[in-house]
Amino acid sequence: MGILNLMRLISTGATSRLYARVIIVYEAIKSNQRPAMTKSALSILAALALSLSAVSLSACNRAPKTNPVISSGKADIGGPFNLINQDGEAVNFETYQGKPQIIYFGFAYCPDICPTSLQKIGAALSMLGDDAVKFQPMLFSIDPARDTPASLKLYVSANGFPQNLVALTGTQEQVDGAIKAYRVYAKKVKDPDSESGYTMDHSSLTYLMDETGEFYEVFPHEMSPADMAARLKLYLKAQP
Repeated sequence: MGILNLMRLISTGATSRLYARVIIVYEAIKSNQRPAMTKSALSILAALALSLSAVSLSACNRAPKTNPVISSGKADIGGPFNLINQDGEAVNFETYQGKPQIIYFGFAYCPDICPTSLQKIGAALSMLGDDAVKFQPMLFSIDPARDTPASLKLYVSANGFPQNLVALTGTQEQVDGAIKAYRVYAKKVKDPDSESGYTMDHSSLTYLMDETGEFYEVFPHEMSPADMAARLKLYLKAQP
């Protein structure tokens, strides 16, 4: 089983922080850092993979748990950014503090994975009733060449997407900075069927950040709207 397939199996609350750490190590390897660090990262990744496989296999015959996540450390995911929203306004990391953020990295020309993920977020939030407005759903573009503010403004209005969805884009440098800060994998690949000649290969994860912008939890692509809603409710319940 490949490490990415193994990572996709992890969907229970008890392992989401460990899942996030696997992402960090995997991205360190993908970024082709110096050999000594890469060797160390591979060792850590192997150990985590064994731990995760044990957890995921033991969870195959029972329903996913929705216990609160308790961790003694913080995952190095998230950080300052300067981008442009769908209304053409300059925004940054501080703009959205005060509400927990539900963050997804994707692009408007994505044929299925991105809209499916955003629809799942929309469905999960609809299950929260009046509490839905306590969260700020956000789409971070990984394709700034095509995702202009005007095109994103139309895109976020699609049926099934979160009602208060914010979409962010910017210069390539600004977008690359956000991708790096949130440990997202994104790569332009050739696509002869596309008018522009390319598409974007990317990871499909949904991050829950707390009201200060600190990483709280990660939701795998395969997670159902009902399970995501349950985890969001637990987040609200855990707040003072």
